[in-house]
Amino acid sequence: MTDEQPLKVRAWYGLPAEIAVGRMWHWVRAGGLPLPHPGVVDVHLRQGIPRREREQLTYWHELGHLETLPLALLHALALWLTGRRRKDTPWALRLLIGALAWLAGWELAAEFYTMGRAGPEYARLYRRARPSLPMDLLCWAGRGGLAVAGTVGMLGGRRRDGR
Repeated sequence: MTDEQPLKVRAWYGLPAEIAVGRMWHWVRAGGLPLPHPGVVDVHLRQGIPRREREQLTYWHELGHLETLPLALLHALALWLTGRRRKDTPWALRLLIGALAWLAGWELAAEFYTMGRAGPEYARLYRRARPSLPMDLLCWAGRGGLAVAGTVGMLGGRRRDGR
């Protein structure tokens, strides 16, 4: 964790939260619910960016999760409602595909929020920090592929009622 106190924020729809950013772990308390989690995006994506800027981007990413929560919940609901009617895929696989599509989509939404907050400085920070790595492409393509293919796969296909 950082040495600083958690930052108190309020999402646009009123949810109060606190965000603390650490090197490997982040801590978010949203509406009183503690959500500690590893900084998966930071391990690779923010590699080479100076500490202060990296922490700011990470703070915005965590805030992006809060700001895009309603969209993520709608996505989850759509995946759940359509996925449970499918009969051509075992339920455990549907659950796994839906969860991966949902999480990848929410991660992308939070990072797009970060890009919007940082503006042109987002790209400049990455260009100054290091050359683009093949893993960067893999990271973006992987999340995008999981979000899009998983969602399309869950929303398409046959349902139990035969339609």
